[in-house]
Amino acid sequence: MWYVVSAALVVAAVAGFGLVAFRVLRLLRTFRATASMVSARAGDRVGLLRARSAAVGVALRRSRRH
Repeated sequence: MWYVVSAALVVAAVAGFGLVAFRVLRLLRTFRATASMVSARAGDRVGLLRARSAAVGVALRRSRRH
């Protein structure tokens, strides 16, 4: 009789662990997608900033020549 109660508790624990693991994995997937998007956007902005600073450098060199 006790083995039925023990088996039921084991099944409930495994189901609970599976539910928690599923939610954590889904949350991690969302976090990874968000972090990837933020990283890409920051990289784009850094690239634009480098391009603008290079353009300012070219403009300064041209103005010094003339």
